[in-house]
Amino acid sequence: MLTTRGWWFLIVVLALLAIGAFWIPYFTVVPALLAATLLVWFVYEWLLFHTKSNAAVARLRVRRWVLQGGRPTPMLWAGHPFEVRVRLEHNGLVTVEYAVIEDRLPAAADVLEGDPERVTALRSGEACDVVYTLRCPAAGVLRFEGVKVRVADLNGFFYRRVFLRDPVEFLVLPPLVNDEGRQRANKRFNNLPPPGIHRLRRPGSGDELLDLRDYRPGDPPKMIAWKASARKDKLITKEFENDVPVRCVLFLDTSDGVRLGPPGNTLLTRMAGIAAVVAQASAANRDLVGLTTFDDEGATRSKTARTQSHMIQVLRQLAEVSALQPGTHGVPLEALVGRAYPLAHELYPEVMKRSNNSVPLGRSWVPLLDKWWGWLVLFFLVFPPCLLAFFVSGVLDPGSVPLPDWLRKLYASWLGGTLEVAVQPLRNRGWGLPVRLTLFVLIWFALLMLPSLVAAFFWLIYGMRGWVGSRRADLIVRKQLAQLFAMQDGTGPEGIERYIHDDEEFGKRLGAFLRHHQLRVPMPLYDDSGKYRFRCPRKAEVLASEIVRAIARARDNELYVLLADLTELGDALEPLVKACRAARARKHHVLVIVPWPADLPSPDEAPPPPPDPEGKKRRRHPDDLDDRARARRISKIVLENMTKKYHDQFRAVRRALAGVGATVMRADDGDPVRLVLDRLDRLRGMRTRR
Repeated sequence: MLTTRGWWFLIVVLALLAIGAFWIPYFTVVPALLAATLLVWFVYEWLLFHTKSNAAVARLRVRRWVLQGGRPTPMLWAGHPFEVRVRLEHNGLVTVEYAVIEDRLPAAADVLEGDPERVTALRSGEACDVVYTLRCPAAGVLRFEGVKVRVADLNGFFYRRVFLRDPVEFLVLPPLVNDEGRQRANKRFNNLPPPGIHRLRRPGSGDELLDLRDYRPGDPPKMIAWKASARKDKLITKEFENDVPVRCVLFLDTSDGVRLGPPGNTLLTRMAGIAAVVAQASAANRDLVGLTTFDDEGATRSKTARTQSHMIQVLRQLAEVSALQPGTHGVPLEALVGRAYPLAHELYPEVMKRSNNSVPLGRSWVPLLDKWWGWLVLFFLVFPPCLLAFFVSGVLDPGSVPLPDWLRKLYASWLGGTLEVAVQPLRNRGWGLPVRLTLFVLIWFALLMLPSLVAAFFWLIYGMRGWVGSRRADLIVRKQLAQLFAMQDGTGPEGIERYIHDDEEFGKRLGAFLRHHQLRVPMPLYDDSGKYRFRCPRKAEVLASEIVRAIARARDNELYVLLADLTELGDALEPLVKACRAARARKHHVLVIVPWPADLPSPDEAPPPPPDPEGKKRRRHPDDLDDRARARRISKIVLENMTKKYHDQFRAVRRALAGVGATVMRADDGDPVRLVLDRLDRLRGMRTRR
């Protein structure tokens, strides 16, 4: 490709060659010889650059290492820096003097040290390394797409851009908790259970004395009760209660409403971080931990356990759900195309190239018969010739085509009128007879076929609209993306036609393409009727069914931690209230942690002062004459109303769940992790069973 400098150089050389060859060749030939020399040198440089670039780029190879703690790792830890090393080399015979190597940075990662871009020369057999350090602030999935390579000549006339695809994904696990998050696993209080609850009366290795029995061969000597044995003059063995493990089940909301926001800073990633700390602290205390992720369609659950492999599986599941993106249903197609088209050009330049992915001129023709009124245009196009043919055949053979009398008389009068107009050129004696006859035939035919000519002209103009304007540009973009998707899916020409003509399927495929490459799209939060699009009322039913299922499988009183966005549910919260009531009836503890937007004040703060009474006369505000100030004031009023509505919804949820014995708190209110661990300590102090 020619750079701007190359185009200007070529234009100046051609202009100088034209001046020297056609304007001043009789005075001097120096400009012509100079221009011809420069043109030959320019063509030689072009051939040399293309030869070198084709030979080098075709043999480029990319290798990538991701190191954390000084060694390669298949998984990363959030909050800890890691080193990325990219090596580019080729085994060709040529050398490219100037090349820019840039590694495409993944989303939700911050550069700490180094530079992902390097300017160097690509020599045969020599490796070029790009080294830099990244850090992921939150758990998720880190995706590297590949390396961008731009080569150019030293004169700056030509350049070539390629993308070496090397897609690889790394799981970013939540950070490990330190020793401060761990608590004691033994009983701190030797208290009796509350009324109605009984201990697990089964021999075990606990601290509470269960019973005394006669000594049996094989009992350890340390279990002998020597005082009781001395009184009864025989060996007596002590039996202790069995340790009942404390079970904590985490329910994590992964619906579309908590996936909104920038990568690594969504409500889902914050709740996943809380769940990860709670799970690790509980496992460090040798408590059983289970994780259930749910949305409005279904749930994915893992059994409660406390092994190291189970904890790694829980962290993997939290990392995978942290990378989920909201669905694109309801997003305008133009917004999806505006994000997907540049990304496709960047990652698949050879597929999106015009020479490989073009649009035929005939595809841009706008079809008329897709509209219901297009058939009327076709009728006016075909009806006059057919009527003329019927009339002529009726005159030649009256019985061949039966035409109504009124139609025959009307068409005869029309023929007479058009004939009288067409005869006028024959009366002009200044023209020759052949010219007058030609004009007569043309004018008479045009008048007879006037509706057909108008319909044909309208059809032509209507169809040619697709060759110019924004419609052709939109069609080119859509066809190129459709061909890329059809090639990736393996659907062929059928897939291209479906994506071009079906807006719904094309929108779904665009959303899948953007989610696969982890590119987020601005989401409209409200639909055309003003309703919140991410309310997801069915997730309350799914969560309630999962709680009931956990209650049915419970062996002892357990702790259920619900990390869910419930403020927008309203009346749909009733199934969850019933499930929490059933859990509390079985002596389980329910703790609800509601995520809270970072830019929203606390609902427990002092409410704003009430507005002026209606009877008081409103004074004219000085900002009423300033459009921008008025817009800011209106935005402030809308924000205050939305904040008040959100606070009221949260208070309603808190009242509804607190009425059945559940504890409701915000994720930003104090330390929710410490509250969960304290609640586990309360259960650990009981070690009870119904």
